[in-house]
Amino acid sequence: MLILEIVILLGAIVLAARLGGIGVGLAGGLGLAIVIFILGLPPGDIPIAVMLIILSVILALSVMQQAGGMGYMVKCAEKLLRKHPRYINILAPATTFVLTTLAGTGYTAMSVLNVIQQVAKENGIRPSQPLSSAVVASQIAITASPISAATAAMYVVVEQMGVSFGSALCVIMPAAIFGSAVAAFVASRQGIELKDDPIYIERVNKGLVNFIPPEVKLVEATKEAKRSVWIFLAGVSFIVLMLLFKPIIGHKLGSQDIIVITMLLTSFIMVLVCKVELTTIKKAPIFQDGAESLIVVLGIVWLSATIIGVHIPEIKVAAGEILQEYPALLAVVFFFTSALLFSQGATSALLIPIAASLHVDAATILASFVAVSALYITNIYPTTAFAIATDDTGSFLSKKWNGCFIINHPFFLPGLLGIVCAIPVGFMLANLVL
Repeated sequence: MLILEIVILLGAIVLAARLGGIGVGLAGGLGLAIVIFILGLPPGDIPIAVMLIILSVILALSVMQQAGGMGYMVKCAEKLLRKHPRYINILAPATTFVLTTLAGTGYTAMSVLNVIQQVAKENGIRPSQPLSSAVVASQIAITASPISAATAAMYVVVEQMGVSFGSALCVIMPAAIFGSAVAAFVASRQGIELKDDPIYIERVNKGLVNFIPPEVKLVEATKEAKRSVWIFLAGVSFIVLMLLFKPIIGHKLGSQDIIVITMLLTSFIMVLVCKVELTTIKKAPIFQDGAESLIVVLGIVWLSATIIGVHIPEIKVAAGEILQEYPALLAVVFFFTSALLFSQGATSALLIPIAASLHVDAATILASFVAVSALYITNIYPTTAFAIATDDTGSFLSKKWNGCFIINHPFFLPGLLGIVCAIPVGFMLANLVL
């Protein structure tokens, strides 16, 4: 029976990887129907805490987007990139890292990818270099964001292990920053010079490369747009402060309650102050993406909790001693699971409670956390696919970089080496802090 259940779980994950997007959740639903209705397993625990956090954060982001705040943040990033084009390989990943950390979702990176490729080619820089590092940085930044679903799912667990929010941030943020920096360095060394690329030269001769930068909109951001950004950042700051200074303040609220209540209040204030029509919030693109992420977490994580939950005692016996002797293996498990699930939040919600139940210590969980960012293994994740699509120079088209062998694309090495280098930093910091 156990073998059959494992086959069903792996089959659902493989199907989820093939379907992508909301199909990940639907594949989980199919697996749930089989193991519960046919095999008779009891339903596992639904990841309610993670889903509530995702819902509340997505609501606040959607209100800010409808107020024009998201566009204002992107505009600021665009000005920075165009003002310092020579440093595009540094500024591009730094920009997407900051945007993702503040917003808690990597999809914000997609809003500046076209600007990155325009600035790069206008200055003779191979666009695949800054685009690759920008995408990888946006994925790793999820593990540094205090309001991302992945971080929330992780902290809900380590908080119960006696780890303060400040201690957690002191481990995960520097590790993520270091990993992104390594990825940016590796990406900047990939590929030949743009002017020497035969595919680029051929595309230029055929008139397929657009050298005219997109018109920079002269319309100033509205007061409402700027206000929405400041209100949202104030909400994020309040969450961080409440968690950082919990012992001093003396409150007994958990991270889930603080995040959900603050994001609901932040949304309400933005609606009033920024004059956002309530009926437009559900039409925001971020709101739709958020609904998709909820289905993903509900389906695949619930399926995993159902199958694995039944066998926790056996898993503790089989895996507990191995993980205690080789704690770095947890990072390997995080790495490959996130590559299959295409979701840091789903990976965290699935594996971190299991790791805690196996008596894996908090230091190991925090140090390994950055490894849930391996969404770049293939080049079909939305941000990686969009980065490729937005480039008209052909810097992603050579056989060496086009992904024809699954991992031969410019995102793989920067992302892989970034995480490999970040994990030892995480262990070092975790041992110092905890």
